[in-house]
Amino acid sequence: MSPLSPDDVSVIETARQELDELPLPAARGTFGCLGGLAGTALLAAWPRLLDVVPELSFFSPFAMLFAVAAILGGVVMGVSGGPSGRSAARAAVEAALRVLEDPDAARDEQLRAATVLLTRSCVSQGPSVDLMIDREEATGRIGDRIDVVTDVDRLLVERYGAAPVFAEWEPDG
Repeated sequence: MSPLSPDDVSVIETARQELDELPLPAARGTFGCLGGLAGTALLAAWPRLLDVVPELSFFSPFAMLFAVAAILGGVVMGVSGGPSGRSAARAAVEAALRVLEDPDAARDEQLRAATVLLTRSCVSQGPSVDLMIDREEATGRIGDRIDVVTDVDRLLVERYGAAPVFAEWEPDG
């Protein structure tokens, strides 16, 4: 295990600050639900509205088209959610693992990659927290650089109260 130098800590803090300034995209499944509800409400209310204001009948085809599009779009967006923070986090974790796998990566690159790996490894969007990595697989891929990752993990836990990812974890077997 190699202790972190003040220069190492500076690189980690800079990387963490950059990650804080670049938030993950919001989950858009909620907007899909809202769109579906709006379309359903319009579809249900339009006939009653026409009874009150018959002059609106000219707009009926447009209102129905909008309602159906909102319902279908809401279902698709609610199910798929589009690109979300989870997708971005998975991509960031994979890129960080590739850097940590590279035996020729500079120390600064390893520290930045470890910071990205640890910062983006847990995503909380909505009522749950998802772990974006399989620690067994990541440990196998990282190899000897697990010491760097563990040192960075301990620093993030001590300084920022981050949840430990590798620092207190024991691999199976």
